[in-house]
Amino acid sequence: MNNYSETEYEIFSRLFILNDFSESNLKKLSQIRVGIVGIGGIGCPLSQYLVSSGLKKLLLVDGDIIEKSNLNRQILFNLNDLGKKKVDVAKNRLQQINTECEINVLDKNINSNNVLTLHDCSIVVDASDDWRTSKLLNEFCVTNSINFLYSSVIKHDLQIILFNNSKNNDHLCLNCIFPNKEDIDLPRCNTVGISGISAGLAGLISAQKIINFSLNLTNEANNMTIFDGKKISIENIIIRSKNNCYLNSV
Repeated sequence: MNNYSETEYEIFSRLFILNDFSESNLKKLSQIRVGIVGIGGIGCPLSQYLVSSGLKKLLLVDGDIIEKSNLNRQILFNLNDLGKKKVDVAKNRLQQINTECEINVLDKNINSNNVLTLHDCSIVVDASDDWRTSKLLNEFCVTNSINFLYSSVIKHDLQIILFNNSKNNDHLCLNCIFPNKEDIDLPRCNTVGISGISAGLAGLISAQKIINFSLNLTNEANNMTIFDGKKISIENIIIRSKNNCYLNSV
């Protein structure tokens, strides 16, 4: 039984002729469900390139409306969208790429009361630019054995890491790297600025990591990618487990 229609095979024809997209991998690709928390500078290009790469199931989570200050980096939106819900506009634009893509939305910011909405996701992506949200998502994904991708951009610099939270793996999570429970005085986009190009690159790299991991093209788990946009330099750092993490016994 085909997982893609004839129209979809036409849309993705240049992609699917790659050796990596075997019939078994196409089946995997069609079944991956990605939850993206934050449809902003990272979430917009990430969702666009996931749909453009043949993923068929997305959950978009964001409670914000579109403002002028979003438009330099949130590429799914334009001036005609001001005041509209981000998730509604994003869903509409993404389904113009592939009408057969199943896109669900939650037009609220994620919190402890609605985080269970993410329970059926294969991978949850944190593109929220909010430290408390990052900590909430990390703990939820560890507790429920859901793979978790953390993606962040400040100024021209980005860092991205995908955590494999399957139960048979050694523990490593966001809390192991950044153990502070409270939101310390971290720089944020609205105070120090953000490059739209670097945000776009974060979305693209995050999309590729999800595909690499899901189709087992390379080992992305626990591999932190750091990019300096001004120097055009990229590094991959292997992060090791931290035994005294309070989530280690979950």
